[in-house]
Amino acid sequence: MVESIMNKIAEKISAQDIIKANLQAEAAETERIKQETERMRQEAEQYKAQMEEMKQVSEEYRNVIQEMRNDAQDYKKQLQEMKEDTREYKDKLQENETKIHDVGVQVYRNVQAIIEKGEAKNREEFKELCNKLEYIQVTAETKNSAVMPLVIVTMIIALADLVFNILRFLGII
Repeated sequence: MVESIMNKIAEKISAQDIIKANLQAEAAETERIKQETERMRQEAEQYKAQMEEMKQVSEEYRNVIQEMRNDAQDYKKQLQEMKEDTREYKDKLQENETKIHDVGVQVYRNVQAIIEKGEAKNREEFKELCNKLEYIQVTAETKNSAVMPLVIVTMIIALADLVFNILRFLGII
């Protein structure tokens, strides 16, 4: 019975039909492989384009980084120069401060010497004035009344002159 079924099937399906079916299946498989291959080729082209773009971006980043490194080196040099300039400026400033201090001390000593000389001169003038006053007082006591107003006026003028010289010497006038 199995044999008879097989014989009937074999009669219905011939070898040519099997070859034809196999060829059709192979053609379908080949078409599917072609489509898959085309899709993969397109993806590969996309990946290749993306890789090229990434290479360009990478190169641009390298250039930017190199520029940044160059700028950083320039800034570092400028900073170093500024530090050196600052150091030189501080040294010069310190030298100037020392010179100014020395000149200030010198001026102070000169002013002090001038004041001491002026003070000695004023003492001399004051002694002379005191001597004149004593002389006037002696003259007044001897009843020399005509000379008294003249002596007082002279004394006032001398005293005013002394005060004027002292104020001028001190720089007030």
